[in-house]
This record gives sequence, structure tokens and C-alpha cells, in this order.
Amino acid sequence: MLWEFAFVFFLVALTVLVFLTIPSVLELKTTLKRINRTLGILNEDLPDILKNVKDVTETVNSATDKLDTAVRNVVELEQMVSNEIKQPLQNIAQTIATILQIVNKVFHWNKSKN
Repeated sequence: MLWEFAFVFFLVALTVLVFLTIPSVLELKTTLKRINRTLGILNEDLPDILKNVKDVTETVNSATDKLDTAVRNVVELEQMVSNEIKQPLQNIAQTIATILQIVNKVFHWNKSKN
């Protein structure tokens, strides 16, 4: 009799458990269908997305190379300007400063004589 009561209790508990898990299983089934659709769409679109990423990467690399070349050209230009213009201008300024010092001494000497 105890075995029969335990077996009936077990069957009732199992039936309740099955009824409680049915909504979860149905929701899981719906979720898996949605995941499969999403994966199908992703598999269709992924090659195009990867091609676009590759194209953008190549474009960025090309622009970076061109920018690097332009910066090097600017540096070379600055060095050329510095060597060919800055140094002669400094020499001219130094010469003018020397001339002005001489002129100042001459005028100062003339003033001190008077």
C-alpha cells in the first residue's frame, strides 16, 4: 500500500512538473526559431559586411600613406626653407645690426666731440 501511495504521489508530482515546464519549453522553441532566422540573415549579410570593412580598411590605409607622404614633404620643405632662407636672413640681420652699431658709434662719437 505504501508503494502504491508513493507511486501515485510520484506520478502526480511528475505531472505537475511537466505542466509547469511546458510554457518554458514552448518559449524556448520560439526563441530557437528566432535565433535560427537571425543566424540565417547574418550568414547572408556577413560576407557583404566583411567586404565593406575590408574596403574601408584599405581606404584608411591609403589615406594614411598619403598623409604620411605629405607630412614628410612638409618636413623636407621646412628644412629646405630653414637652410636656404632662414640662415641667410639671420646673416643679413647680423650684418645690419653690425652696421647700426657702427653708425651709432659714429654718431655718438660726433655728439661727444661737440
